[in-house]
Amino acid sequence: MNLDLQSSQTTRYLQVYDYYKELILSKKLPENSKMPSIRRCSEQLGLSRTTIETAYLCLAADGYIISRPQSGYYVTNRASRNKSTSAPLISHTPKPALAYDFTSGNVDAEAFDFNLWRRYIKSALRQDKRLLSYGESQGEYELREVIAEYVMNKRNAICRPENIIIGAGSQALLNILCPLIKERNKVCFHDSKFKQGMVIFEDYGFEITTDQENADILYMTPSHMTSLGDVMSVEKRLSLLKESLAHNRLIIEDDYNNEFRYFSKPRPCLQGLSGGENVIYLSTFSKLLLPSIRLSFMILPDSLLPLYEKKKHLYNQTASKAEQLALCQFLRDGHLDGQIRKLKRLYTNKAQCLANELKNAFGNEASISMGESVFLVHLILKSELTNQELQEKLKAAGIHVFASPKQTKGHAHIALSCSEVPITEYPKAVALLKSTIKKCCPAATLCKNQSS
Repeated sequence: MNLDLQSSQTTRYLQVYDYYKELILSKKLPENSKMPSIRRCSEQLGLSRTTIETAYLCLAADGYIISRPQSGYYVTNRASRNKSTSAPLISHTPKPALAYDFTSGNVDAEAFDFNLWRRYIKSALRQDKRLLSYGESQGEYELREVIAEYVMNKRNAICRPENIIIGAGSQALLNILCPLIKERNKVCFHDSKFKQGMVIFEDYGFEITTDQENADILYMTPSHMTSLGDVMSVEKRLSLLKESLAHNRLIIEDDYNNEFRYFSKPRPCLQGLSGGENVIYLSTFSKLLLPSIRLSFMILPDSLLPLYEKKKHLYNQTASKAEQLALCQFLRDGHLDGQIRKLKRLYTNKAQCLANELKNAFGNEASISMGESVFLVHLILKSELTNQELQEKLKAAGIHVFASPKQTKGHAHIALSCSEVPITEYPKAVALLKSTIKKCCPAATLCKNQSS
């Protein structure tokens, strides 16, 4: 409310009372904040000290303020008490605490050499003159040079530094991409769980469809086709490219998880197989380094470059310039290959330890196997529950696992990522997993002929 001292509807001390009462209840005067002194308030409002003192005494009598000797008046917690007592009582079913998250994308504490990265960050921060200016909207050119060399050598991509755009995560890059392909209407996401990508396209007016045949754009993750890390074969990649070209479909290839394979080398990317045309390539360093290092990149085909060149000066660079400089030197010094080898050793060891714990716990009652992805361990058992039903039962018990998208009648197939949960927690986690499965699937036994 506004303090209207010209109003004759109420006495002035009540107007002052109501004014401060509303400030306190709305928490504009927060708990423990000091009220203006009687003298100061009198001067500010142009009222007598007696009027102000009477209003303060009324506020104190109703519990909104309290007098502290030799100090003044202070706001009490009356606003919080009012809120808690007046709020309607709503019954909520408490969500179970998630004790073990075997679906997390977070990394193990030992997965990254923080001291090494600090040295590169400190080196970047010593480039005073460069840090006085904004970063290039497309990304620092020398980093784009290094990335171009990396993707050509490691991913069989075809590009020049001019084709590469750097940003802080895939959403930032999709915000640049969507206006460039706005003449297309329908986009089909192979992974329907990628809500963060879908919302960007929806915001730009694209129609999200599950019908690949009638889509103008295909958003594909060929190196991680399902939650279980299935990889698209080269034969299927070539077939997809041929069909997309015939029907004028644009492909967005999100290659965020291509390095971590057990039994095969990374397959050539769609972008390289297409000759660099009709495919937009996305990837990130968050999986290889740290999730908090938000450095991703996009490779535009030459056909879209003129459209981007017209607008790129309007886009601010979302990735930290210092982190770009640090990553550039990190890559130049050859640390990325060492980081990939380190991660493979770490997660291979963790996955094997997790598989051993599961084998010790279940024995011949379940089929345990390592997945194609170095992060995943698969568990298959006879069950009347579907994969999703078993997943929900385990989640209610505090264990989050992946459910296989492929359902086999009479069997449940789940997978566990070894990424975040420490090895020391595996015995307790597996014990809880087994006890929960025994409760909801008492007849669970091995199906020897099932494969992951």
